[in-house]
Amino acid sequence: MNQDIYLNFSEILNATDCEAEWVLSLIEESVIIVDGEPQNATYSGAQLTLLRRAQRIRRDFDASAPATALILELLDELEALRRKNQ
Repeated sequence: MNQDIYLNFSEILNATDCEAEWVLSLIEESVIIVDGEPQNATYSGAQLTLLRRAQRIRRDFDASAPATALILELLDELEALRRKNQ
C-alpha cells in the first residue's frame, strides 16, 4: 500500500517555505524531476524531503541552485560509500 503524500505546486511552496523561482531553478538543475509543467505537476513526499534539504543547504551555505545540486549529489555519493563500507 502506497501511503506517500502528493502536493501541488502551491502546496509544495507552502510546505517548504520556498519561493517559486527557487523551486524552478532546482527543477532546471534536475534536483527535482517533474512530469510536464512544474506549476501543474504533482510532488511526492520524497520530493518534499529533498526540497527541504535543498532549502537548508541554501540557507546554511548561501548556495546557488547549481551549488546546491552539487552538494546534494556529493552527499548522496558519500552516503552510498558509507553504506558500501559497512
